[in-house]
Amino acid sequence: MSQSVTAITGNILLIANLALCQLAYAQSKTVEVTEGKPIAKAVQLLEAIYGVPITYEDTMVVNDSQLEDITEKVQRSPDPSHRITGPKPITLSFTYKLPSSGPSPAGLSQIKAENEAKVSDALVSVLDGYAAAGGSVTFSVTQEDGIFHVMATNFLNIEGKFQQMTPLLDTKISILPGQRTRGVLINEICQTLSKTAGVQVGIWDFPYNGSQSDTLTTISGSDVTARSLLSQLLAEMAAPISRDVSFLGPDGQRVPRNMVVWKGCPLSWGLFYSRDSGYMLSIHYVKVVSN
Repeated sequence: MSQSVTAITGNILLIANLALCQLAYAQSKTVEVTEGKPIAKAVQLLEAIYGVPITYEDTMVVNDSQLEDITEKVQRSPDPSHRITGPKPITLSFTYKLPSSGPSPAGLSQIKAENEAKVSDALVSVLDGYAAAGGSVTFSVTQEDGIFHVMATNFLNIEGKFQQMTPLLDTKISILPGQRTRGVLINEICQTLSKTAGVQVGIWDFPYNGSQSDTLTTISGSDVTARSLLSQLLAEMAAPISRDVSFLGPDGQRVPRNMVVWKGCPLSWGLFYSRDSGYMLSIHYVKVVSN
């Protein structure tokens, strides 16, 4: 009798262990990406999975050994006299845990804390996967006010030696106090950064719609990092926007009305380097996708 009980107990424990293993497997996924900028792609995927802003800042690419001819890939009628190069692709794999969701006894703050911890672990997995794939550029990860920043800290120079670099957005700049539109401010940040750092910084993408770019802002700073100014701007842009409008009433009189024209959504950025055009800044909305 005792042997039967022992056997049944053993089977129950085995089934329980299998169930736990299956649950752990179901709660995590492994992804493989092949890109010229694989960390940027991984960051984009994680940002969409967790709905958390994860900014990305590129390394400089100036050594020919890191580039390949991609003319045929990007041109319908390749011009033999004008060849186009791009970074050689690297395949990396990383693992992430499915984001927490639904009701929690501890509330939304607990879910947010859990997801931020999962983002941090996933980014460690990305950097480990990059190193395992032979990626030699060093990236660091920081977190500030709920925003994760992934940035390159070295590059391969023309002589083929790795050289330390200060992330471009750590450059300190000054924006004079005053009221300006957000569209004007982002241009002023890029122009000031270009002049201060001595590199070309342009705008690749920005939500140039009326509710965002035309909204006034008073963001400014003296001898502060460009990253700090960008973080302030994106936090402001993530908030809802209301407009005071009016409409004609039944009596022909204008009735004032406060209308929400933007419900709010987190934003993020990527700063990408090209040997031909320098740095290009892309600001985008964080869109969550289902797993």
